[in-house]
Amino acid sequence: MAMEAKNKINGVAHRISHDNLHIKCQSFTQDQANTVVGLVQKFQKDCHRIFIDVRDVQKPSQSVAASFKTSLQNSQVSPRQIFFKGHSGFDLATNGNRVLVLADEPKKKTQAKKEGHVCCGKCKNCHCHDHKDV
Repeated sequence: MAMEAKNKINGVAHRISHDNLHIKCQSFTQDQANTVVGLVQKFQKDCHRIFIDVRDVQKPSQSVAASFKTSLQNSQVSPRQIFFKGHSGFDLATNGNRVLVLADEPKKKTQAKKEGHVCCGKCKNCHCHDHKDV
């Protein structure tokens, strides 16, 4: 399946990339939960993996989380197909789903290079500016 532009329904953004469905939620009300379940059911056969990004979601209410879990369990979607991103995923995941907890702020590339690289002064096209006299 080709790359699809980002779409937004009820405050839930989604796109398809490399045969994976990516869903991003800013909040998780009952309307958003229903939208996520609808998207998962709609694209389950076309997508290998379904990533639900809930990093920006504060702790979802227990009633919404319970309703969402029940809807996922009653659907024909394989639990192993669904990956949650973020700590709120632990509140929303059913048995067999996976939860990915990502670093809060990835370091900038140049900063990581400087911290992880010890210059020997022989680097081809060196940009680290830490040359030693060789």
